[in-house]
Amino acid sequence: MIPGRVLDVSALVDIAVAKTRYSRHVVAMCLYRGGGLCVPSTALAAVYSIAPLDTQAELFDLIMGPGVTIDDLTAGKAPDIGELLDGANDVVAGHVVWCARNTHWPILTDRGDHLTLLDPRIMIDPIP
Repeated sequence: MIPGRVLDVSALVDIAVAKTRYSRHVVAMCLYRGGGLCVPSTALAAVYSIAPLDTQAELFDLIMGPGVTIDDLTAGKAPDIGELLDGANDVVAGHVVWCARNTHWPILTDRGDHLTLLDPRIMIDPIP
């Protein structure tokens, strides 16, 4: 399987609050095997807005680690993401799918059905 993952809001929340062990295990294995993690900045902002303050240190440690790339939503990406959304208003989902398209990595998420509506060709690693 492809060594990297794009982390959606649900994966970041799962990591922050340790809801399941699955996301933490996948992240650890990706990094251990020399793969990488892509964290869309829009997803990170959404998580910081909802995650309890005491869990945010866990996220900070993750995103500052080696092998982790924070993908910023730039003006250059905005037209592509807007086209991808095709009238939908979930900018975070569009950014996550854009990152998956560009890295060719699966998205670690619990909302794969929603994301594949934006692009049925993306790969999903579902959080159980």
